[in-house]
Amino acid sequence: MDPALLEPVLDLGSGELRVTLVVCAISLIAVWIPLARGTLLCWRARRATALPRGGRIDTAESGVAALTRTVAASAAGQLDGEPDLPFVRDAAKQLVIDDYETSFAQPISMYANILPPIGFIGTTCGLAVLLLSMRLSNDVLQMGALALALSSTIFALVGYATLESLKINLYGRLARSIDAGLRESDADEGDA
Repeated sequence: MDPALLEPVLDLGSGELRVTLVVCAISLIAVWIPLARGTLLCWRARRATALPRGGRIDTAESGVAALTRTVAASAAGQLDGEPDLPFVRDAAKQLVIDDYETSFAQPISMYANILPPIGFIGTTCGLAVLLLSMRLSNDVLQMGALALALSSTIFALVGYATLESLKINLYGRLARSIDAGLRESDADEGDA
């Protein structure tokens, strides 16, 4: 392949390439803000759903496993010697899941769900500018408008898919962490 063929494409001095890069950067920044906030929440949820190290849950430790253990032990302590009822385990599990949903899952979903409309707005604006630039016969404006239309859609959909896949992964971690907390609670009752 002749390097001279790529020279016009990689020429940063050309107006089309500069406009295209600037517009792509703007659409990337518009998507980056909710994506970064959602990813930060995913990181916090990952820390909260971490399984205990060393097999034992520290009572001072925060997290889903410790909360599950504390709630189950507290509810079992209220029964004063009565046999462990399945509803105690279910109530502890439901309380922890509700707390997780409120603190992590719903905000992550909010940030993920705002990305497709951002992509649609970018696409609509890009196509409107493209139609206007066709009327004005401005090639530089046409390239920038097409770049906005395509890049905003791609960036938004990739961001949405990323946040949703992270959220699904975190639900699996939540279930494992809850089970670890309930096992620890059962072990504590067996020791007593």
